[in-house]
Amino acid sequence: MNEARLEDSSSFDEQHIVVQKNISYFDLKWRAVKDPAKQNTWNWIAFFFSPFWLAYRKMYKPFFVLALIELLYAVPFYLVDLPAWLDGPFYLIIAIVVGLNGNRWYYKHTLNILKQSKSLSDSHQASYLQTKGGTHIGILVGLNVLVIALFFLLDMGLSYLPSETNIKDVVRLSVDAETLEIFTDDPKWSYVKKDGRSYIVEFTGYDYSEKEDVRIVFNVYLDKYIYEWKEIYINGKKLNKKDAEDYELWIEDNSY
Repeated sequence: MNEARLEDSSSFDEQHIVVQKNISYFDLKWRAVKDPAKQNTWNWIAFFFSPFWLAYRKMYKPFFVLALIELLYAVPFYLVDLPAWLDGPFYLIIAIVVGLNGNRWYYKHTLNILKQSKSLSDSHQASYLQTKGGTHIGILVGLNVLVIALFFLLDMGLSYLPSETNIKDVVRLSVDAETLEIFTDDPKWSYVKKDGRSYIVEFTGYDYSEKEDVRIVFNVYLDKYIYEWKEIYINGKKLNKKDAEDYELWIEDNSY
């Protein structure tokens, strides 16, 4: 057994002072491997509640690294069309990484706190370990609210970039768009061009109930994040003003 391992073993019981809550769980997990600083054991809570668990255990560095990765992951969705199903594999990988490494990270985290406490006087060590160790619901809530706020600011900033994806999203994320997609087969949204202050976005699909090809042209105002119906074509024929208004009202009525 090397010197570092001897040091870890001698301080193992001291780590209980840092863990404070659920000591028996970590004691069992860390003793299940030869070197808990290098070998992983599985943590289901860390798997299912990764950011909450990290914040709850005051593991700030991995928490903010995870938050940064998630923020960076979100950026491309504002620039190009990416399938929503990518979220599943991405967050599953995140959960697996934290679930697999969490106990080892926490072991090293507690060792670091103990090491830092050694530089303090005896009178200050107890309060330092009490403050830096254990768990904290307030920190859990506060840090995750902070990350949610950062995601909100990211969304507010990037959603107004004049990318084709953002322009299409103004209309295709609306309740009208949801109804159109429900009532049609093979729905598609296409960016057409910029037209003065607005952008032209086109919807196409096949109305399976009426057996009609549907094409709808929208004006999108990205700076105000609003859209308006411009033209409606059924089987290639443009509807007159009254019929177009009736069709729009029918979609709107079925959207609520």
